[in-house]
Amino acid sequence: MKYLEALQARDLGGGLGFRGQSFSGFTGTMAAGLAAGSTVLGVRYPLLSYGLMLIQSIHLHYTCIGTFTNPVTAGRRLSLRRGAGGDPSGGTTLDVMRNLAPAPGGGGAWTTGSLPAETLLTGQVATTGALTMTGVTYETETRARLLLSHVGTTGQDYDEIWAPDEPFYLHPGNLAGIVAPQTFDAAGTWQLNVKGYAIEVTPP
Repeated sequence: MKYLEALQARDLGGGLGFRGQSFSGFTGTMAAGLAAGSTVLGVRYPLLSYGLMLIQSIHLHYTCIGTFTNPVTAGRRLSLRRGAGGDPSGGTTLDVMRNLAPAPGGGGAWTTGSLPAETLLTGQVATTGALTMTGVTYETETRARLLLSHVGTTGQDYDEIWAPDEPFYLHPGNLAGIVAPQTFDAAGTWQLNVKGYAIEVTPP
């Protein structure tokens, strides 16, 4: 799909038909005191790809497992950043799959066979601690934030959908990371579930 066509379809409510792919994963119970700069999820557009990967949306569901020493803490948050330079390692491999479409002519099983080939993203999600991000450098800009200052008591949860106002795309070799900009305070443990949607497009 052409880049501008994909943007127009997104602006009209995501009418991209059956094109694209999804990625998903969830952390284990994250240990207390996650350090500033830690990455809990990294999803990468492979270096040998030929187009752009347009990130359409990311749905996040956060659950507090163990109460933080200070349940309400200013600045507790996770941020979306773009980076480059290497593959995330450690944790668990993300589930990545192409969207399905009806078989040609209808009446058959849904399949990817009628869709153009599309490069799949790769990535990892943390289990109990930060991913290893050897060689990765993030841009200074923050693309989105999940504000968690108010959800520090056992059983509290919070949902948010990141759908960037400006196009958020990955060049070959780029990755999108969910990062803790500051240290998570003591005692609190938590879990994060993530589901994202993306589509590979031809550069303008």
